[in-house]
Amino acid sequence: MTTEEMHPLFRLLEGDVCLNSPRQLTKEAKAVLKNFEQRLKSTAMQRCDPTMPLNILVFIQSHYPYALLWQEGPLLFIYPHNHMPRSITSYAEAMGNLVLQAIHRVIEIAGRRPQSCILPLESVVIQEWAKETWQWSHITITLDISVDNHYPNHPFIRFCDTVPLHYFKRVYSNPIPKAPIAFTDGAKGGTGVAILQGQVHHAVTASPSPQHAELAVVAKLLNMVEGPLNIVSDSLYDVNAVKRLGSPSLISKSSTVFPYFELVQHSLFRRSDSIFIIHIRAHTSLPGPLTVGNALADQHSRFLLACTAMEQATEYHKLWHVNSKTLSMRFNIPIRKAKSIVQNCEKCAIHQPVTMPTGANPWGLYPCHIWQMDVTHIPAFGKLSCVHVMVDTYSGVVMATATTKESTSHVMQHMLQCFASWGIPNIIKTDNGPAYTSKAFAEFLATFHISHLTGIPYNPTGQAVVERTNLYLKNFVLKQKGGIGALSRSPKDILNLALLTINFLNKKADGLTPAERHVILEQTPNSNKPHEPTEAQPHVRKMIMWKDPQDNKWKGPYPLIRRVRGAVCFLPQEEKNPIWTPERRTRTIEWQDDRDPTPTNNDATVTDDGQAG
Repeated sequence: MTTEEMHPLFRLLEGDVCLNSPRQLTKEAKAVLKNFEQRLKSTAMQRCDPTMPLNILVFIQSHYPYALLWQEGPLLFIYPHNHMPRSITSYAEAMGNLVLQAIHRVIEIAGRRPQSCILPLESVVIQEWAKETWQWSHITITLDISVDNHYPNHPFIRFCDTVPLHYFKRVYSNPIPKAPIAFTDGAKGGTGVAILQGQVHHAVTASPSPQHAELAVVAKLLNMVEGPLNIVSDSLYDVNAVKRLGSPSLISKSSTVFPYFELVQHSLFRRSDSIFIIHIRAHTSLPGPLTVGNALADQHSRFLLACTAMEQATEYHKLWHVNSKTLSMRFNIPIRKAKSIVQNCEKCAIHQPVTMPTGANPWGLYPCHIWQMDVTHIPAFGKLSCVHVMVDTYSGVVMATATTKESTSHVMQHMLQCFASWGIPNIIKTDNGPAYTSKAFAEFLATFHISHLTGIPYNPTGQAVVERTNLYLKNFVLKQKGGIGALSRSPKDILNLALLTINFLNKKADGLTPAERHVILEQTPNSNKPHEPTEAQPHVRKMIMWKDPQDNKWKGPYPLIRRVRGAVCFLPQEEKNPIWTPERRTRTIEWQDDRDPTPTNNDATVTDDGQAG
């Protein structure tokens, strides 16, 4: 019995993995067993004559070819394996593997090679297969087995007379002259586009894979166009798949791509004309009509995706009520449109949480206002690899101490050195390490009347200033490796040399070193302090318009206190403490003094969309 006839029994093996799971015989399986019993009763033994040659006869079915060991009659049937291949095997490779399997079986039984192999194919096809596959090259050249298409005159194989000897090649390996050219493309979200003679054809699939969408649009082309056809695709996966689907092949039904492979294969088998398909590299700037056609198909697929993605995202949200981030990533739409879908949902609108303000890392407004402290490690220092780092967020002064441990006692020792050098701060911000959250450390800070702030656990962005300072300090240690003269004999010398360079030699954008900014409090021409009116411009000062994330409305103007990279500090009249916010949520305008609150002609105005004009 052939492998195809045994399929109903093979399907019974599928299902639950449990060992005691029930199995029931279907009508098809019962029919197979009944047929098996009838054939078993009519089976007769055939004996092999060692003096006569052995031949291999190959018969072709819709999906499975099978071989027959022949010696004046049938001796042994040889069938291919039933397992589903991981990749599509071409018909030439499948036939070659079957013949090689039969040859090995003959050698095991008779100890010699078969004399010939008979197939219902023309000799031209075998010669072409020998050029394309190693199996047929090995059979015809290495094993030197003759291949023929004339079957013996025997009643058992008379049905072979109805099998045509002409092999119809459905997918050519060379372009077809005078055939129209179609360009296909698929996009994420399941949209496929084909452009043929100036007309655009679409295909939308449930799968978000662009390869599946392109296979669907190729199948639509094959069913729609009669006659020869040339196809240009930018998906190498689809091109190779269509080439192999042109011949009978076995595909696993459990695969996600099975419906699209089956659709393409049925479309190819119903055609009476051949096609040619070729791969083209996408998104190239090369000239020529092929590149232009592929780019046009790509544009249409993206446009179709934009039209259908919003509808699919809306329906998906109505079903599951997922958040905007999920919609944006799943359907490849902008986050702004995804948020509008969630906001327009009747059920989600009443459950939306209140938007919290976008935070910014607070900086000091004067020397010794806010300090940040952390511990970094420099392995080159050996036993003194634990380096405690302190930075003043206003002036940028850095203080570091190399110690052997990260304990609370070493932290307090480091802080006393900082106090003796640069003063006592008002606020110290650290992470949630055990040395900073201990009772002894809290009592130490209370002695000096210092407020202690900690960041979010496992989130270093709250201490971004000192984290960046750690890298800044390590880079100086590496750049100054070797020291200056005899100033690099110990880790403490190396560290002090780096601190000297950072605090007293490097100038910032305002022309002052961190040490100078820490000491000098007077207004300087390039300082970042609030702008004061001059004699030439007595009533104009810098003010801030702020977009409040709570209600998404512009508020202000408020006095500008300090501006750092990426953040702005201002003081609203109704607040007691200054507010730090990202710079992108603010607009700077020139505002007249309170005595004349009307903006000047050069003032910037803020529109509803937040653009300064």
